Formats: sequence, structure tokens, C-alpha cells
Amino acid sequence: MLSQDAKNSFTSLLSLCLHEALRSEAVGEWNLRTITNVDEIAGKEIYMLTISSYEFRIFLILHFDNDKKVRNYVASAIKISPENMNEQRFYDYLGEVGNAFCGVFKRELGKYFPHLGMSTPNRLESISLDHLDTWTFDYDAHLKASANDDLKFFGSIYVSAYSDLDFRVKNTKSVNDDVQTGALELF
Repeated sequence: MLSQDAKNSFTSLLSLCLHEALRSEAVGEWNLRTITNVDEIAGKEIYMLTISSYEFRIFLILHFDNDKKVRNYVASAIKISPENMNEQRFYDYLGEVGNAFCGVFKRELGKYFPHLGMSTPNRLESISLDHLDTWTFDYDAHLKASANDDLKFFGSIYVSAYSDLDFRVKNTKSVNDDVQTGALELF
């Protein structure tokens, strides 16, 4: 069972991590909005990652489309023209976004829970999400990140608790607030 503080904390971390992972010179600010109806989530492809501990299992999902707006965002982020970007570079960049999304989440959760494991990003078609109903989840939350007209990504979290979880994230400041210029951050 998850306390309301734990649910709020997972949602706060989802927001922080999605914002941090998508941040680049390509987009100034992302508008994040909570989605309560999963039918609103768009994206034909996903990166799925997991975080596991003795107390819970988390699925983190980055939803996206391989469309012109997302391709332009990726090309701008890696500083090449969209015409010069091949599929490998496109998916490598979004895989790194997914990895950052999960890595920041893991690092922040590590302040409250020891012994966390994190998977590598797995790119799947969104049809794979139909199999999520084979798992039992105690909590899920979904966010839409949008910028520059129709550029959008979605982030989702699904939590299965093995025991009662009650924690409160004290603050969710930007990752860059903790990192000095030139410092290497490992997670």
C-alpha cells in the first residue's frame, strides 16, 4: 500500500525527471500537464525502463512518435540538420533521454531507498503496453510534456509495492542546481 505522500512524491519525481530529461537548447521550456485518462496518451513508440528494490518495482515509460516535430527536436538537440539525421542517431538520442529520465529518478529515489537497480532503455512499440494489465500496480501517473505548438512527449510511472511505502520528497529542485559546471554526474 502506498501512502498519499508516497503517491505525491512519485508524481513530483515523474515531473522533475521528465522535465530534466527533455531539457535541451532545442526547447526553452516544457509545459507539463497531468493526464488522468490514459487514452489521451499518444505515441506509437516507447522507451521502457525499470527501477527495482526490495520494496517496489517501477516501470517508467517515455512515449513518443517518430514524426517531423520530434525529429526536428532531436536534430536541433544534437545540432545537425534533420536531413542528416538517420534512424540510428534519432533512436540513440531518445534512448539517452529515456536513460536520463530513469537515471535522475533512480538517483532521487536513492535518497530514500537503498539498493536500487535500474534497467537499460528498451525501445518498444506502444502496442506492448497492452501487456501491462498482466501486472498488478498500486499506483500509476501520467504527464504530457508539450512545447512549440505540437511537439509532445508523455511520461508514465507504474508502481508495484511489495510492502507499505510512506515517504515524502523534501524538494524537487532542478538537477543542475546540484551540479557544478564541469562536474561529472554519475548515476
